Amino acid sequence: MIRVVALKKAVLAGLCGAAAMEIFSVATRRAGLATVDLITELSSVDFNRLSVLADAAAVFAHLGIGVAWAVFYAFFFWGRFHLRPAVQGLVFALLPATLAIFVVYPELALMRSHAHTITLSLHGFFAPLSPTAVGSLIVSHALFGLTIGAIYRRPVGYAADRKPSPPVWHRVRSQGAHRRETGAGFMFATGIECSYPTVDQGRWRRDEMESTRHYELWQEDFELAREIGITHIRYGPPLHLIFDGPGRYDWSYIDPQMEALRELGPEPIVDLCHFGLPSWLGNFQNPDIGRALEEYAGAFAERFGWVRFYTPVNEMYVCARMSALDGLWNEQLHDEGAYARAAWNLADASIRMSDAILKRRPDAIFVNSESSEFYQPCCPDPEIKAIADAANERRFLPLDLIFAHPLGKRMHDLLCAQGIAKDDIARLGAREVPRRSILGVDYYEWNERLIDREGNAQALGELFGWYVIADQYWQRYRRPMMHTETNKMDADGAPRWLWRQWHNVQLLAKAGVPLVGFTWYSLTDQIDWSIAMSEPVGLVYPVGLFDLNREPRIVGLAYKHLIDLYAGQPDYRECKALKEILR
Repeated sequence: MIRVVALKKAVLAGLCGAAAMEIFSVATRRAGLATVDLITELSSVDFNRLSVLADAAAVFAHLGIGVAWAVFYAFFFWGRFHLRPAVQGLVFALLPATLAIFVVYPELALMRSHAHTITLSLHGFFAPLSPTAVGSLIVSHALFGLTIGAIYRRPVGYAADRKPSPPVWHRVRSQGAHRRETGAGFMFATGIECSYPTVDQGRWRRDEMESTRHYELWQEDFELAREIGITHIRYGPPLHLIFDGPGRYDWSYIDPQMEALRELGPEPIVDLCHFGLPSWLGNFQNPDIGRALEEYAGAFAERFGWVRFYTPVNEMYVCARMSALDGLWNEQLHDEGAYARAAWNLADASIRMSDAILKRRPDAIFVNSESSEFYQPCCPDPEIKAIADAANERRFLPLDLIFAHPLGKRMHDLLCAQGIAKDDIARLGAREVPRRSILGVDYYEWNERLIDREGNAQALGELFGWYVIADQYWQRYRRPMMHTETNKMDADGAPRWLWRQWHNVQLLAKAGVPLVGFTWYSLTDQIDWSIAMSEPVGLVYPVGLFDLNREPRIVGLAYKHLIDLYAGQPDYRECKALKEILR
């Protein structure tokens, strides 16, 4: 797969690796060992007896070769094996070591002969390869590999306690007055992938907007969205960079983007919490995140009073599962009780955030997006069926809490076992859900899963499809719905997937379900979502409407065509379901 490369880190690794080789060579020679010094060998080239020039050229060549190998390592070797970084570099060093032993060093020896012609045999070519020479080349290249492996690691993301530079603010040209709100038209949406969980036990931050260069290219990204006719954009301000502590905010990370969206569009659906927290809040096991995020949501709504669409917490089920059950992000636990605590804390935060926003903007609209999942047992084995039933109940827990749906006994007892009071559970069950609440239902190929004979969940692909799975959510919650995420990694097959999802939306609407929007997610390709961002490898996930060079993909052109076809049609120009929400 294509991958992004931290070029500066690769260059540094190459320079340091080459320096490590030279230090080894110099040290062993001073110790009286007849080891190979590649700089000395390279400087044997005759520059009209200008030894200084020869030495400088040799150093430059040695460092340049080190950099070239490190860049090659970054592009084609890094992350291919599940090995420690330094060991990965050591394995890679076999390649340049082999070339040095069997090609480069013998050829350098031939160059030192200064003969115009030479009769060469295989034995003569390899004659300079004494055991000492071979041994020193192996050791020096091993040091090179260990060095680049130790330095070139985690090409994407950054230390959780560090902040990248704020987005560059290029003043946009206002086209007259501020952007007008888009009324009650059907929402043709995309999104900027903005996940920011931590990995490595909270030490390393995965920041998709940084990895995809959105902080640098945000104006171009918004313009691309406008060019293809996008009316709404799911957009997540970087909570971990903005919210510095109680009462402390660094709005420089979002002010320019919000001003541009206000003036020129598309209208944002603001994601306030997307799979991660500021480091000072820890992780989703922290029971205080609800109060903290309530404060943040209120401050955001106060500052950006013109925003009307919000997703308080994105995909609460996915966040809780990946963090506390699958052990990939944030707290990285593997425990159903930890999942229940995370789900409760996320739902509590979502409710508190919604209430805080409504105090500042009573007509705010909430798009509560969640992954639409379904688990199918592979056989009639009672244990397998029980695992599938438990997973199907688990998927609904966060939405049950925010939409005041009665909990099943299993989930109710699970929450109580974590020390959550029955009165608190009852309080959420009795709350009045905000009238302007939309159920966002995301769907990907892996959302339908088969529980196999070992009790493991395996991706089924599109077995029943969004229409069937989304209808399960409609029957449970009876809330206006929106298809809030979909994509497909197969770039050639993505347009077919787009149209299949669109026709699913149309079919569900014909069945009487109030549908207000559709989303291809995301605007650009993503990084490492093929491995659920579990490791900072840098793999490009080619699912965007545009690639990371901001060139359109086929699905981007297909989505533009879809919008052009339908946006002006009466049922979409004025969406009855959205009009009812806005009244």
